[in-house]
Amino acid sequence: MPAPSAKACMTGFTDALLRRDLGAALSLLSDEAMLFYSNGTVLRKADFATVMPAAWATVENYRYATSNLTWLIETEAACAAVYGFEWSGTVRDQQVGGSGRATRVFTKAEAGWFLSHEHLSAGQAPG
Repeated sequence: MPAPSAKACMTGFTDALLRRDLGAALSLLSDEAMLFYSNGTVLRKADFATVMPAAWATVENYRYATSNLTWLIETEAACAAVYGFEWSGTVRDQQVGGSGRATRVFTKAEAGWFLSHEHLSAGQAPG
């Protein structure tokens, strides 16, 4: 189910990932979504549906937080935001984690707002 606004899509997608609710996360991704991750992975929507359950099975006690959210552009058809992120968890009894910066682009369709692009990378978060 699409979101009623880009901001609701932003919050809803993050919340769905934290709940490990694949159906809710997929409902907020556009069919053309392209996701870039700091390890070099590029996912389309179908890839995301396959990869995320395996990742969730590997990482326990997962935590994710965002900071310094800045909306770069907000129009009636598209919105873009940048923010900092931090994540942590446990993999095979070892603490893991990371941080960096992110960009998300949202587009509006007839049904509502969807996440069309996400790019997570290492580096200093926007200030």
